[in-house]
Amino acid sequence: MTDAAPPRTPATLPPGAAASATPIAIPGAGAPEKPLIVTDAPRLELRIGGAIIVLFFVLFMGWAALAPLDAGAFAQGQISVSGNRQAVQHREGGVVSALHVREGDTVQRGQILLTLSSGELRATERGVAGQVYALLAQRSRLVAERDGLGSIPTPAEFANLPPEDAALAQESLRIQQLQFGARRTGRSTETGVLVQRIAQLNDQIDGYERQIESNIEQQRLIQEELTGMRGLAAQGYAPQTRVRALERTAAQLDGELGSLRAQIARSREAVGETRLQMAGVNTKMGEDVADQLRQIDIQLNELRPRMTELRNQIARSEVRAPATGQVVGLTIFTQGGVVQAGQTLMEIVPRDASQVIVAQVEPTDIDNLQVGQETEVKFTGLRERNPPIIRGRVTNISGDSFTVEETGRAFYRAEIVVPAAELHKLGRTADSLRPGAPVEVVILLRKRTALAYLLEPLTNNLWRSGSEQ
Repeated sequence: MTDAAPPRTPATLPPGAAASATPIAIPGAGAPEKPLIVTDAPRLELRIGGAIIVLFFVLFMGWAALAPLDAGAFAQGQISVSGNRQAVQHREGGVVSALHVREGDTVQRGQILLTLSSGELRATERGVAGQVYALLAQRSRLVAERDGLGSIPTPAEFANLPPEDAALAQESLRIQQLQFGARRTGRSTETGVLVQRIAQLNDQIDGYERQIESNIEQQRLIQEELTGMRGLAAQGYAPQTRVRALERTAAQLDGELGSLRAQIARSREAVGETRLQMAGVNTKMGEDVADQLRQIDIQLNELRPRMTELRNQIARSEVRAPATGQVVGLTIFTQGGVVQAGQTLMEIVPRDASQVIVAQVEPTDIDNLQVGQETEVKFTGLRERNPPIIRGRVTNISGDSFTVEETGRAFYRAEIVVPAAELHKLGRTADSLRPGAPVEVVILLRKRTALAYLLEPLTNNLWRSGSEQ
């Protein structure tokens, strides 16, 4: 008994597909049956997919032709300060004896940052200061001698001296006071001898003058006696020998008178010479004083600047902060380290300086840059994994390019300021951003469509190829 084949049910066609159905005969199926109806559904799906792709392409091209995009110049940068950092340097260099700050410390203007060894400088300065104060005291003593003062006036330079200098000055003045007294005594003794000699000569002159008076009186008496004796001798009452004796006495008295007058002249000449000698002593003293004053002034002109420079070097051994701010870029870390002359020891970022972003712009983008252009800023140095992009504005563009010496790479420097309201998006303030932190910047150059962006490489290549000869 043969099993009857189950009746075949015609395949159900999708709506609208009846016209495209094609009957297919199955060979060897036995008795003729109704033909199997098979539709072309895959071809329909391809058409639908193609229509969707075409529609998407049309919509995308429409969007690309109309949607505005920002053309931008990408640049790497870092946070900096609007004003220049204050470099801390030392003119002479030396050995570090104490370091008072660390990286990141906040310091006040004039605060000691580090101290250099100054023992040798201080010893030299003390020696030079001692010479200066000794010369000033000596100068005051010489002025007192020149002007005939009874004591040495205190030099004006000795007023308001620090204790260590006041001690040197007072000791120098004390030594000069002793020398002033000794020199005054010696000069008085020398002058006193001359004065005494003049007095002796004057006494001799007085004695000679009295002898002259006596001689003159004796001559008068002899002349009277000689006159009477000559009369008596003429009358024969007196011998001629008596007359001759009186004449000899008169002649002797006259000779003595001449000798006395010559002695007076010599004594008076000696008085004049002694007075000249006294004047010579005073003149020589004045010349010596003037010469010593000139020499002292020369030495002071040499020593004073040297003392001032030594004191300045000692003062510079305490390196102080040039401004109030934060210590960055510290290069000295150990006591006993050697500092070279002119070496940058650290930098001070001024506290009152506003922070800006300094970006390095490629020279190919500089022609499109202008002050006032908006920027997109991303602080890549923050701890956040995906920090938000905030807006800023270009405030300054360098007039010329800079070159990195190590690589030879050229760039332009652009300064960008981010408003405080934008920084609030980061949950930060300007003071909390450390100078030197890295930043990525996109400077918005111009508006263009997405289609222009996509076609720009092609148009550039076409322009270059069209320019070739």
